[in-house]
Amino acid sequence: MLQMIATDMDGTLMDEQGEVDHERLSRILDQLDQRGIPFVIATGNGYSRMAHVLGDLKDRVTLVLANGARILEKGKLIRECSWPEELVQEVLQYLEGREEELHLVVSSLSGGYAKKGTEFPLLEQLMTPELAAAFYKRMRFVDDLVHEHGQQVLKLSVVTETKKVEDFVQELREKFGERLLPAASGYGAIDILQPGVNKATAIQFLEERWGVDGGHLMAFGDSQNDLEMLELATYSYAMENADPHARQAARYTAPSHQNHGVYEVIEAYLDGRISFD
Repeated sequence: MLQMIATDMDGTLMDEQGEVDHERLSRILDQLDQRGIPFVIATGNGYSRMAHVLGDLKDRVTLVLANGARILEKGKLIRECSWPEELVQEVLQYLEGREEELHLVVSSLSGGYAKKGTEFPLLEQLMTPELAAAFYKRMRFVDDLVHEHGQQVLKLSVVTETKKVEDFVQELREKFGERLLPAASGYGAIDILQPGVNKATAIQFLEERWGVDGGHLMAFGDSQNDLEMLELATYSYAMENADPHARQAARYTAPSHQNHGVYEVIEAYLDGRISFD
């Protein structure tokens, strides 16, 4: 039987407007609570966006944020892993002059910030106007990213043309080797992470904390920053809209996020229409 469920958000639990079905998710959480199965949201996003999307449900789930760099257990911060300051400076200096072109965002414990003049047209296409407005409102725009010292950085994110993603990932790997872990997260976005800090390591931390058997994990994802989590889970689902890497890593396929695949699979399990016993 299942002992934990973990899901990505963008392109997975959230629909094409970047929203969740609050009523349906609340019913699922009610049933999971009755069975003692914790529900984990594992995302590259920060707390502000997840709080906006989830509303009151945010304190009923455990949030793995910034791809594993920060964990909140039903509203309480229990773990965070920030970058060494010297590595932050080295990467930002390397990317200096391309911040606007790459739509570079620095995610820190105090929130996200970007260089003044940076725009995010892709996010505006993927989000409702309300969500896009909220994103810009909570983003801090600064004159010079390199000189924003002491921010306790959790991750960096860039957005480029989809066809250029693999080239940029390779560029970072050649420059920084194993000191960085760049991972495509869908729609041309790339998360730049610390090695050893990802969704899977965060979930393993939770498994140990809760006494969960790692062989009883269900997980859902759609992109390369979900790979470790999908490989970790015994019952792993790539969304129908997932990229080829995620599909290869997963054991099963769920209906697309547009067709509410995460809800469908979990409800089928709760109703007894599928079984993992």
